[in-house]
Amino acid sequence: MTDIESFYEQQPVAAADMDQKEQTQARVTIYICGDCNEENEIRARDPIRCRECGYRILYKKRTSRLVVLDAR
Repeated sequence: MTDIESFYEQQPVAAADMDQKEQTQARVTIYICGDCNEENEIRARDPIRCRECGYRILYKKRTSRLVVLDAR
């Protein structure tokens, strides 16, 4: 077996990396339109624009998990 063949046989890690990249690209963030208050799901490369009215000012939806800050 040559070095190239053994290199290609050791590539199951690359498939896991591809799955991770697909999950990163598929990540969606929910924004709320500043004009019509509709929720919009926007991905990383989508234009910042409301899908309902076309308004360009969107607010990120507040997280539902508990956030605790330690002030000293």
